[in-house]
Amino acid sequence: MKLALWSYEAPAHVGASKASASLSGVHTVLRAPKGDGYATIMLAMFERLGTVPPLSICALTEATLAGAAADIPAHLVDLERRRSPEVIFVTRSGTAAVLQEPLDGEIAMMPPGTVRAEIIEGEMHPIRDTESSAFDVTLRQLVRTWAKDMPKSARPSVNILGPSLLGFHDHANVRSMRVLLGAVGIDVNVVAPLGASKADIARIGAAWANISLAHELTERTTTYLRERFGTPTIQALPYGEAGTTRFLRELCGLLEIDAAVIAEAARASQLMWYARTVDAHALSHKRVGIFGSPTTAAGIARVLAEELDMKIAFVGTYVTERETWLRDRVGDLTDDVFATSDFRDVSARIDRTRPDMMFGSQMERHASSQFGVPCAVISPPVHILNFPLGYQPFVGYDGANHLADLVNTTQVLGLEHHLIEMFGPRNQGQFADAMPERHDDVPVLAGVGAAASSDAPAAASDALVWAPSGESLIARVPFFVRKKARGNIEKYAREFGITTIDERVVISAREHLGG
Repeated sequence: MKLALWSYEAPAHVGASKASASLSGVHTVLRAPKGDGYATIMLAMFERLGTVPPLSICALTEATLAGAAADIPAHLVDLERRRSPEVIFVTRSGTAAVLQEPLDGEIAMMPPGTVRAEIIEGEMHPIRDTESSAFDVTLRQLVRTWAKDMPKSARPSVNILGPSLLGFHDHANVRSMRVLLGAVGIDVNVVAPLGASKADIARIGAAWANISLAHELTERTTTYLRERFGTPTIQALPYGEAGTTRFLRELCGLLEIDAAVIAEAARASQLMWYARTVDAHALSHKRVGIFGSPTTAAGIARVLAEELDMKIAFVGTYVTERETWLRDRVGDLTDDVFATSDFRDVSARIDRTRPDMMFGSQMERHASSQFGVPCAVISPPVHILNFPLGYQPFVGYDGANHLADLVNTTQVLGLEHHLIEMFGPRNQGQFADAMPERHDDVPVLAGVGAAASSDAPAAASDALVWAPSGESLIARVPFFVRKKARGNIEKYAREFGITTIDERVVISAREHLGG
């Protein structure tokens, strides 16, 4: 088992809980020590439910471990008395599995009729599965359990799969998809698991097609639906204006709907109009790095490259088993497509490539700030601030507008140049002494009296030396942009094989970079 300070994916029981607790009429019971029950707090805080989340913990205690009588039956009886759920979904954490705490034996001891609710024991493996795979295993299990054979709906309809409580902008994404599908005359059969009831899942086979908003969370489920009901899944990703149009063309072609209806629906997007403006021209050829969940990373990479003419430095994901899927989607945009679950690998890549902008999770936002690279959060893991109260979808034509805003507000337009002109050199102007220079915060390189960054390649660090005349010029840059300016100059020096950065190199780099 690999331990890390930060982890992109939560343990398996969180993925299973997200899937089951998102359903209507279902209460999830987690068998675990008290410390493993933080998903309950996340549901209450992040989703702002305003009520007790449909998730509780049957805690392991010293008495339980010492061989006391099983307490799962008592917990289920009390839960039904207090909440009267239609279904109780029971799972356990990795800690409980390590302690060999069984579920089936305790539940089997309960006399028939003790609890009126349907009891389902989760199939996910609490140690082998990840958060993503456990979500998918759980969703497939519930679909397999409840889905009934029935004819296809009279009108063209689709299932929207993947949205959940604690999902990234999932409420807004579902709303955007409903608007989009309504504009072309397609009904929504079931949204699952977010808000779906047992009765909703029962009719999931009536849909003509499936739409996955997160392929890494639904692959097992969509495969099962294809095998049992013959329901195909749309492969195009509905990100950006062009991407959403491709998505609708595939969907309309599959459902035999006249594609002429797409043109009217596309009027909702202003992304392509924005791409032709002077403001968007500043984005052209800017280098960007992207890291996050595979579906979102792939969709946004295509928007940035195809619609905003940006250069993709790298695209990565923390769902390691989806690396091939991601490469198939974006391999034509960049040679650097990778998967890693170690945030330090991503931080080192940002340091090495120094993109103009970064799109990632909260971890990349923190890592990028060290190197003066602006970062937009486009993927979990996230902060509570990434659960907006307003309407901010990422998919569909409405999502294209939000993406344009996100890129526009994240970019830095000639920041070094404009701020230096505004505030003047160091020790001039009212802000000059706002903060003293701290060389220990700046990733200086070998030869200037400080250790090189452990994340930077050793060979590159050893090859660069800052001369006193170069240090004198860089010291005149305002403190709040000095780190980025230093990184850009070092990048320029490496490009042209320069080993000593003096005053002449700093000036040449500034002219080369347009600042």
